[in-house]
Amino acid sequence: MKKNMKKENIKVIKKIKEKNINPTFIKNSIDVVAKAILIVFVSVILSLIYTGIRAIVNADKNKAQTTTVLTPVIESSDQTSILTPIPTPTATVIYQIPSKYKYLFKAVNKKEDIPKIHLEEAKVLFESGKALFIDTRGKFEYNQSHIPGAVEISVGEAASKIPQMADILKDKVLVPYCHGAGCHLSDKVAYALYDAGYRKIAIYFGGWPEWTNAKMPIEEYQSPEQFKHLFLEADNENKIVEITLDEAKFLYDNMLANFLDVDYTDKFNKIHIDRAINFPIDKVDQYLPGYDNFLRQKPVVIYCHGSGGKSRTVAKKLYKAGYKKILLFIQALKKWESAGYPVYKNPNAR
Repeated sequence: MKKNMKKENIKVIKKIKEKNINPTFIKNSIDVVAKAILIVFVSVILSLIYTGIRAIVNADKNKAQTTTVLTPVIESSDQTSILTPIPTPTATVIYQIPSKYKYLFKAVNKKEDIPKIHLEEAKVLFESGKALFIDTRGKFEYNQSHIPGAVEISVGEAASKIPQMADILKDKVLVPYCHGAGCHLSDKVAYALYDAGYRKIAIYFGGWPEWTNAKMPIEEYQSPEQFKHLFLEADNENKIVEITLDEAKFLYDNMLANFLDVDYTDKFNKIHIDRAINFPIDKVDQYLPGYDNFLRQKPVVIYCHGSGGKSRTVAKKLYKAGYKKILLFIQALKKWESAGYPVYKNPNAR
């Protein structure tokens, strides 16, 4: 460009000389024109660059606006308006129920029409999110592990629990299950649900064995942090844990321990903690072989009717025999009865 401008200047000067025009004036004029052209050229380039940058910024800004929305939120008593980002909601995945299984979601008109299903149908109900599985095996087994999201309703508690759980049971397909083929606990709870007015019911006939054998998801019991020490083995016979009334009640209510009354049989027959088993101190060696599975099943709470001497003696015997999940409940009967917790009293005892 400079070369071309130089050539043009020379031509102009020659013409000026030919016409006797003042060369100094002409030279200054050419310099002004050249500078003006250069300024225009630079301005055009800068304008193009600015336009490109602005286009990129606007594109990013528009993209940001598609994912985040700012909305005013009023906080505190001074009514200060704060802009809070609200993310764009993600798409909800809707489970499509295969047509051949839609009958599972329909109401039945009589008990005999309640379907008995196996794993294939149970999986559809589980994945649909529209079913509620009901564990009828009992509180102890439920607390150990169960189908995720299941609730526990045993046959003995069905009459009282079903009305209490109305909010949980409504608008769901109710799926009772128990120990599989040959177990009728789930049938009985299903009929209790029907009698209570529920019509969308399916009995999982394959039950817990079929579910676990297929490696389907399960939910295992996790003890609250403050009670985890109750499930540990004792380090030695002199470090058997003595539990409090609250700890004993937690284990009792959730059926997470077996209670052993180790006092003499005549005392046990007069009064004892409800559901406790008599394991008298004078018959420990005689009872041990037949109680092996019972003692290993879950932690054992040992108590007597006195200040704890018999309890400690039996606890040490059991520890030496290999049973290490042992807990001592000292002055148990006095504390338990004073708290108004369940006890058995023989009405004929003197």
